Amino acid sequence: MKQQLSWLLLAALASSCGSKETEIHPEKKLLTSAVYASGSLVPEEEYKVISSVDGYLVQALVKEGDTVHKGQLMFAISNDVRNAQMQGAEAMVKRTMPAVVDNAPVFRELQGKLEVARIRMQQDSLQYQRYKNLFEQNAISKSNYEKYYLQYQSSLKDYQSLKQNVEQQRISANLQLQQAENSLMVAAAQSEVGKLKSFVNGVVYDVYKKEGDLINPNQAIALVGAGKMYAKLMVDEDDLDKVYAGQQVLITMDAFPEKVFKAHISKVYPLLSKVEQSFRVDAQLDDAIPVSMYGLNLEANIVVADKKNVLAIPRTAVMKGDTVWVKENGEKKKVKIQKGIEDDVWVEVRGGITESSILIIQK
Repeated sequence: MKQQLSWLLLAALASSCGSKETEIHPEKKLLTSAVYASGSLVPEEEYKVISSVDGYLVQALVKEGDTVHKGQLMFAISNDVRNAQMQGAEAMVKRTMPAVVDNAPVFRELQGKLEVARIRMQQDSLQYQRYKNLFEQNAISKSNYEKYYLQYQSSLKDYQSLKQNVEQQRISANLQLQQAENSLMVAAAQSEVGKLKSFVNGVVYDVYKKEGDLINPNQAIALVGAGKMYAKLMVDEDDLDKVYAGQQVLITMDAFPEKVFKAHISKVYPLLSKVEQSFRVDAQLDDAIPVSMYGLNLEANIVVADKKNVLAIPRTAVMKGDTVWVKENGEKKKVKIQKGIEDDVWVEVRGGITESSILIIQK
């Protein structure tokens, strides 16, 4: 038992002799307090090119990196059913069109019959008027008068019936043509659905499909973006009360390790991601970047406070409870300090010690 205690005492003495203490004074520093965020570069506008119909990709007119303008045709999706509908509608319009013109065979025949009926009706009208006058003069019998009256009424009805038939035939032909044209418009619209055009003046960042691929409805074909690049940042929810629009942001990227890019917060989104326990912040770049690479990973420090000529001590000097070891009159004692802003290395001291205080740091 005594031997075990001796070994423990020797170990404690060795540990004590191995620890070193360094004496320092607080310093005047320029401190910047910042909130860390990670993110990536994205364009101001972006959307996925999605087809609302199925079919085969028969034309891919753009590739990654191409510049496109609004309304430019990028992809064409073909479908045999839509093509057949289009051809059928066009054929129906061609067949119906000749039937509505004035010299169409059906109208020529009806107009001929109508003209014959008109002439007969006029002749019977003249006969009726002549015999009516004779009847009123008591020159003919009533039965003879009624014979020509009925003959005139019959030819008049035949003429009116044929005239109505011509009008109905014209209305029917026009209706058939209108229906055929409507069907053609619908088929053409369906055909246009398969032609995917750009909504913006921008850049094609990615193409997911190639010619010959089968495309299903609501399936993404490409990614298109427009506008300036900005930093899409994710900030921890614990820092929510520290971030607001207008704050300066310092951004670093692995692609440009020697460069720090300046930016500012342009928007703070009010939605918290429950999965990542973070919220989204957008930062507008103030400095131009050499390459506008979509999705480029970055790290950012959102400047919360920036103070010049503040009293600061190393973070390693601060212990639990915001206390430090100081040396006064040759004696070592623990003193509580009031902290201000801090960065990765230094802590602002607002009270508890002065610039002349001697701090003891154990290493």
